[in-house]
Amino acid sequence: MPDKSDLVINGYGASIRKKNNRFMIENDGEKYEFSASQIRQVLITGAASISSDSLKLAADEGIDFVICSKSGIPSCRIVPCHGSGIATVRRNQISAAGTKTGYSLIASILHAKIVHMGRLLVIIGKRRDNQILITEGEAITQSASDIPKTGFLKELSDRLRGIEGDAAHRYFSALAHIIPAELYRGHRSQHPAVDVFNAYLNYGYGILYNEVETACILAGLDPYAGFLHGDRYGNKALVYDLIEQFRQPVIDHVIVTLAVREQMDPSDFDEKGWLGADARRRAITAVISRIDENREIDGKKTSFRSYIRDNIRHFGHVLSNTGEYHPLDWRWR
Repeated sequence: MPDKSDLVINGYGASIRKKNNRFMIENDGEKYEFSASQIRQVLITGAASISSDSLKLAADEGIDFVICSKSGIPSCRIVPCHGSGIATVRRNQISAAGTKTGYSLIASILHAKIVHMGRLLVIIGKRRDNQILITEGEAITQSASDIPKTGFLKELSDRLRGIEGDAAHRYFSALAHIIPAELYRGHRSQHPAVDVFNAYLNYGYGILYNEVETACILAGLDPYAGFLHGDRYGNKALVYDLIEQFRQPVIDHVIVTLAVREQMDPSDFDEKGWLGADARRRAITAVISRIDENREIDGKKTSFRSYIRDNIRHFGHVLSNTGEYHPLDWRWR
């Protein structure tokens, strides 16, 4: 049996209904059929009508439906009703935020993020014989050692944000040395994106947010109860905490590659900072390929998707004082 895959519906006017154990998709006069046993999740990036019997089929097969906004970030999720042991996991999650364990978890994740930013610049610099990138990458990597090894988030959260913010500023400034000016203005912008590179980056992060949120739900964690990021209404703070270690290895690598290989164009995004349909399709294809391709991670043959779910499941175990947590330690070759 082939591996399960994501079913992505990009555009407007599609309808989804059930036929036996299959999903029937109608869009632009075309009809498609997909066996439920071969689908991991359904991602909808537009507007579609979904029948109740197709939702029941998804629930029976453990498939979640995810409705994404224009940024690629999930705005609605329909998941099967399940989850033994969730109450215990979430009590531990809330309690850990004010402990040394909570601090060490977040500090290790931010350390990994900063190191990944530095390593990516160094490997790009070496491949393109750019000493500026190498020097900046090495300096950023070194700055990760400024993160205190122990403490409490209540006392050190501002310091952590400052160290991470300085490293991120240097990182995004350095990328201007390899990404053409017509694609990138040399600094990070979220919504609205000020250039097409940031628009692609925002969309890629949106896809990654979905993966991390899914992993949190499967692990019984509350996506909204974070450690470093604030508990504002509607803010999936834990997702924002956990995603940091995965940004450069999973998304930045892909989006920088699209930019330097001239596979994006200023016309790919509109005046509001959103990618067009063709650009979204290009981003989805590249990112999901990166997420699903088997590779060696921590000495094991796996995919980023599987690793993210295992990693976050282990994060939940550590909150229950079971084992020691290690964030992703990715090295480009």
